[in-house]
Amino acid sequence: AARDARRRGARAVAASLGADGLLAITAQGAWRAAPPERLVGNPTGAGDAAVAGLLSGLVDEAPWPERMARAVALSAAAVRAPVAGEFDRALYAELLDRVEVTEHPSAA
Repeated sequence: AARDARRRGARAVAASLGADGLLAITAQGAWRAAPPERLVGNPTGAGDAAVAGLLSGLVDEAPWPERMARAVALSAAAVRAPVAGEFDRALYAELLDRVEVTEHPSAA
C-alpha cells in the first residue's frame, strides 16, 4: 500500500506497524524502525506520539532514519505513560539511541 501511494504521487509514506515499529518509503529510500523491545502499557495516543516524532524531525530537517527513531521512541514512551497524551521523558531519551532503524528492501 505504501509503494502504491508513492506511485500515485505521495512524496513520502510512513506506515505504523503497531508494536513492531514504523515503515517509511520516501524518495530518499525506505526504512523500518523497531523498538529495542516490546513495551507493555496503554497504547492510546501512541500513534499520535509517532506522528509528533516524525514532525519534530521534519521541522529540524533531520534525515529519515533519525525522524523514524524519534517517532518510535516517542511512541514507546507514550505507551509507558500512565495517562494518554503524556510520555515518559526519561524512557524516550533512553530508547532514542536504541531504536533499530534499518534500510528496507521496498522500492522507493
